[in-house]
Amino acid sequence: MRKDLEPQASLPWLVRLRWLSLGGQVVALVCARFWFGIRLSELPLALIIASVGASNFVLWHWLRRKPDSTSASAVVGGMFALDTILLTALLAFSGGAMNPFSVLYLVHITLAAVVLGAGWTMSIAGLCIACFGSLFVLPVAPMQSGPNHWAHHLQGMWVAFTLAAALIAFFVRRVATTISAQREHIAALREGAARNARLASLTTLAAGAAHELGTPLGTIAVAAHEMALAAPSDAPALVADARLISAEVERCHEILAKMGSRAGFELGEAVAISPAELERLLRARFDSDQGERIVVRAGANIPTIQAPIDEFSHSIYALVKNAIDASGAAGNVGVSLDCDEAGVRICVEDAGVGMPSQVLAHAGEPFFTTKDPGRGLGLGLFLTRAFAESQGGELLLESEPGRGTRATLRLPRGAA
Repeated sequence: MRKDLEPQASLPWLVRLRWLSLGGQVVALVCARFWFGIRLSELPLALIIASVGASNFVLWHWLRRKPDSTSASAVVGGMFALDTILLTALLAFSGGAMNPFSVLYLVHITLAAVVLGAGWTMSIAGLCIACFGSLFVLPVAPMQSGPNHWAHHLQGMWVAFTLAAALIAFFVRRVATTISAQREHIAALREGAARNARLASLTTLAAGAAHELGTPLGTIAVAAHEMALAAPSDAPALVADARLISAEVERCHEILAKMGSRAGFELGEAVAISPAELERLLRARFDSDQGERIVVRAGANIPTIQAPIDEFSHSIYALVKNAIDASGAAGNVGVSLDCDEAGVRICVEDAGVGMPSQVLAHAGEPFFTTKDPGRGLGLGLFLTRAFAESQGGELLLESEPGRGTRATLRLPRGAA
């Protein structure tokens, strides 16, 4: 995780916590004066509380400007140091070390340990120790209360402990949740960056393979054609072998072309694609027998999809082709379209046997396939996911053994 991510993530909660603390200080002073009958130096205490509010307003205004996170540690550390000094001033004018609310020093140390590095944490801890110790030697304003002073002190200790425990538990939990979400977001970004790197590697591999293998494959194709022409009429096996070589060479050319065109695609201009146009494009890519097995269902009021038509049709074809292969010779493939506020969903469901969790975890990785050799490269899902993410969408895979597989391509309404 980036060095200053924790302070940046926790700043909004710190601002809210300081507003809550400000309100608590006001309530504590009112209760001490009118409930417990304790006489305090009200003017200095009011000025200190006003300083807390003014500093938090400045912090809130700074946070609204969305500052660079590189300065977050210094801001948070300085804020903790200021709060420690202001707490010391509050205690000095309300009984000094005898004030039960001195336990709040531990709140500052705990929060610093959660959101700051070791250096700042040790500094805040040292400052808290020094400030608390100063209350024993510096002149402080004593609290003047009635005959129940000791009972009031014990009650104050309980209130202070409860407040400190609640603040620590609430804030630590909130910050931990926020930081966890930040970590998940960073993990998703890293995964996307790794996928883009694999896509770039695949593009380079395809270009290099096409360049290096183009000439020898062309030579093999010419030699196989000449061999077929020169073969004697009484050697049909030789002619068949020559034709087989030519067919395999052509297949190699198709594989290289497919790798190059899909891996290194440059997105074309986005056009409006209606559900009817999508069905037409989809059926045009399959023969009549396979086309009859495709069942397209579109919900009401499905909007047109804005996407590059070639890459979009390639992606849908890859999903449907996988579903047809998984469904066997007679199973139907369902293609359903619906929409919500986020965008359009295209679900492709097969009638196959499904995938176990260990296979599903690797589905979509380049060159990973469960098909028999020669029936696939293991690039369809990988490139479909790359296309979806380039449009601001996503590809989701759901599968259970014995219940088939569902692939859901989600595209935002404004995909371009």
